[in-house]
Amino acid sequence: MELLLSFWNVLAMMAPWLLAGFFLAGVVSVLLPRAWVVSAMGRAKGWRGVLNAVLIGAPLPICSCGVLPMTTGLKKAGAGKGAIAGFLIATPQTGLDSVLATYALMGPVFAVARPLAALATGLLGGIAVDALTRKEGDGDIASERHAHCHCCCCHHTSGKTHDADVGETPRGNVFLRIFRTGYFELLGEVSRPLALGLAVSAVMTVCVPADFFATAFGGNDWLAMSAMVLVGFPMYVCSTASIPIAASLVAKGLTPGAAFVFLMVGPAINAASLATVSRLIGVRATAAYALVIAFGAIACGIGVNALPSETVSGISAAAGQEGVTAMQHVAAAMLALLVAVGLFRRK
Repeated sequence: MELLLSFWNVLAMMAPWLLAGFFLAGVVSVLLPRAWVVSAMGRAKGWRGVLNAVLIGAPLPICSCGVLPMTTGLKKAGAGKGAIAGFLIATPQTGLDSVLATYALMGPVFAVARPLAALATGLLGGIAVDALTRKEGDGDIASERHAHCHCCCCHHTSGKTHDADVGETPRGNVFLRIFRTGYFELLGEVSRPLALGLAVSAVMTVCVPADFFATAFGGNDWLAMSAMVLVGFPMYVCSTASIPIAASLVAKGLTPGAAFVFLMVGPAINAASLATVSRLIGVRATAAYALVIAFGAIACGIGVNALPSETVSGISAAAGQEGVTAMQHVAAAMLALLVAVGLFRRK
C-alpha cells in the first residue's frame, strides 16, 4: 500500500506539468514544418550547421531512440556529421514536456539547467565530431532507411520523419491533431518508461534508507558522478521517465550534481543505439560523441554542486517535497487514464 501511495504522489506532483508539456509538445509537432526543420539543419555547414541542429533539436519532444530515424532525413538534406552528432546529443536530453516535469519535481534550477546543458554538450560534441570528420565523405546510410527501432519512442518520429518528404501537412482540425499528437502519440510513446520510472521511484522512496547514497559514496562527488555515468550509459531511460528516479536519488542522499549527471547521461546515450550512431557518423566520431556526453555531464554536475549552498539545498528540498493538492489528484487521474490508453494502444 505504501508503494502505491508513493507511486501516486509522485505521479500527482508531475501530472499538471506533464499535461501542459505534452500539449505544448503536440503544438510543436503539428505546427512546426518538418521539412523546414530538416532543411534548416542541412543547409548550414560547419559550426553553424551544428548550432542550427542543437537549437532546433533541443525543444523537440524526441528521445534517444526515436531521434535515430529522423537523422536519415537530416543526412539526405545534406547535414554534416557534426550537425547530426549535435542533434543526437541535444535532442534526447530535454524537451518541452520534460522541462515542465523537471520543474515540478526538482525545482526551477534543474528546469533551466537541463536545456542549457543539452545545448552546451550538443554544440561541443557536434563541433568535435565535425573537426574529426571534416575530410571524410558523408558515407552511405541507405541501410539506415530501413532500420527498425524497438524502443519506446519510435512510433511517432519514425512514422513522420523517416523519409525526406516529411514536410507534408496533414489535414483535419488543428486542435484535434494537437490533442491526438500530444496526448496519444507522444504520451503513448513514453507511457511504458514513465510508468517504470515512477515504479522505480516508489520502490526507492519506500525501501531505500534515508541518506543511503550519502553513506554509500562517503561524500565523494567524483565517485558518485562516475557511478551515475556507468549506471546511465547501458540503460534506456527517456528524459521524462528519468525525472522521478533522479528526484528519489536526491531524496535518499545523492548530491544534486550526481543526480544531474544521471539526468543527462541516461536520456542522451544508451548502449543499444551506439551501433546505429557509429554507422551514421563513424567509429572515431562515436567515441568522441560518447566522451563528450560523459565528461560534459560530469562537468555540469560539478557546476550544479558549486552553486550557492542555499540553491543546492533548495534543489534537495524540492526533490523531497511531499503533499498533493486536490487539483493534482485530478490531473493525476487524467494522466493515469491517458497512460493506460497509451500502454493499451502499444500492446
